[in-house]
Amino acid sequence: MSLRIGILGAAAIAPQAIIEPARLLGVTIQAVAASHEAKAEAYARQHGIQNVSPSYQALVEREDIDLIYNALPPSLHGPWTLKALDAGKAVLCEKPFAMNATEAAAMVAAAKARGLLLMEAFHYRFHPFFIELERLLAEGVVGRVHTLRANFEAQIPYRADSLRHNRALGGGALMDLGCYPVHWLRTLMGSEPEVAQAQAISNGQVDVATQAKLAFAGGVTGYIGCAMGEHLKKGGDSHISIEGELGLIEAINPISPQRHHLFRIHGAEGCRQYSIDARQSTFYYQLAHVKACLEDGRAPLTGGRDAIANMAVIDQIKVLSSPPSPGAAIGKPH
Repeated sequence: MSLRIGILGAAAIAPQAIIEPARLLGVTIQAVAASHEAKAEAYARQHGIQNVSPSYQALVEREDIDLIYNALPPSLHGPWTLKALDAGKAVLCEKPFAMNATEAAAMVAAAKARGLLLMEAFHYRFHPFFIELERLLAEGVVGRVHTLRANFEAQIPYRADSLRHNRALGGGALMDLGCYPVHWLRTLMGSEPEVAQAQAISNGQVDVATQAKLAFAGGVTGYIGCAMGEHLKKGGDSHISIEGELGLIEAINPISPQRHHLFRIHGAEGCRQYSIDARQSTFYYQLAHVKACLEDGRAPLTGGRDAIANMAVIDQIKVLSSPPSPGAAIGKPH
């Protein structure tokens, strides 16, 4: 029987993140629920989804669904993931996983107690682009690593009704975009950093830009940055650089390598650059991985302690980048 997915939330990301990959992989989008039934019905008609559930609760309780794709605002990731798990459903939860590490830990504990799959939708993680970057690092192309840098900026105009500009819903550049650079560097290093310094620029509601300096074991330093605004490059800009004693790796566009990407390796013999076969999207590989976890017992690459740890770093950055209380001081990255 085909894997059957229920979409929790009529999200703009769902067509590329789950609906199109499902069609390519022979997976069934069984039903959708939205904040109100009429919205779900319109969404279902637009995207060719057969069934509509009248509420989020009705969706998670459907007996003809194996996996819930939680595409709700971050503030609802925790509550509705827990309800889906309680109803016996596996969950693919959009990033950022939760509002904080404490909430993430409760979600992970619930999945473990029920023996259910719970993954965070860091779609980049499953694509051959990132696997190639991991290979370069593992093979010591640049020797002993001492500095990593990662940045993600996107052209996101201000909208008063946007969840990205609503702190209570989990908005802000760090939560929406910065969660990726944090995860990129943590994944590449295979260890957990301390946040040494952080600073943010706020529009009065949320951070619109955040930077942080991360201290990894062995004296390795990581720098992450993120920003959102109307003035930024259309289509966004994302990149990772890894500096070592023998040279530098630049990885351009880890967020959507299927559109365009580039590896540049700088060493003693000069610079070489290349691309790899990236015809399928990051979301395609993500759903293929979810499918393999559910059907073949493959160990998930995201979720679990990884999801908790990523939120813990974000929590630290928030604390250090918030306006200081009287007499307090915060660090600022150079």
